[in-house]
Amino acid sequence: MENLLPPLLILLVVAAIVVLVLRAGARRSKTSLESAPTAGPDAAASAAARLTEAQHRAIYSLIARGLTVQAIGAYREATSVGLVDARNAVILLDRYPQPFRGDAAPKGGAAPQQPTPKPETPAGTRGQGGRAEAVPPTRDEQRTGANRPRPQRFPYRYRAIVSNGRQTLEVASNMLNDEIYGEIKSLAQIGDAEDAAQMLHRHSDISLEDARAFVALL
Repeated sequence: MENLLPPLLILLVVAAIVVLVLRAGARRSKTSLESAPTAGPDAAASAAARLTEAQHRAIYSLIARGLTVQAIGAYREATSVGLVDARNAVILLDRYPQPFRGDAAPKGGAAPQQPTPKPETPAGTRGQGGRAEAVPPTRDEQRTGANRPRPQRFPYRYRAIVSNGRQTLEVASNMLNDEIYGEIKSLAQIGDAEDAAQMLHRHSDISLEDARAFVALL
């Protein structure tokens, strides 16, 4: 019996150490899980800024299809971060969708995509096939009677992506920014889909029909 006592004590010590290690790991995991939701859109924007355009599109495609594990793996491969950081990044990207910003080159990624210069056309018109075509007024313009000039063009292309899991649509325009896209989303969320589509159509080069299809997924 005395000969069995030392091995039993060793086993008890080892078991106690294993339990302590597991509890410490669980606490770290819980802390990490709780820290991701408390972060906000700025953290999501930082996570998205580490991705190239192709990586950004691929990861959001996985998120839209509910393939969270695959999205985490793709983010780890793209950024070389740890598993916990990759998981938190995917949670943030899912919670606060981020369009790809060509003016913010990701770490180790490609340089920002510059917009292709386009010929200037008179305010309130759109060049098409070598001729100027009048831009139809939006419902807001019809209500107010305003005749606003064409929107300002920014020195970068703003990309917005939306998906319902089956269909993914993207708009890239140098007439969009965070503020304008936020207004479009707000209009769509309060049920004013037509004004949202008109605004998106006005601030991009897509057709009104394509703008309506995009807004329908917001």
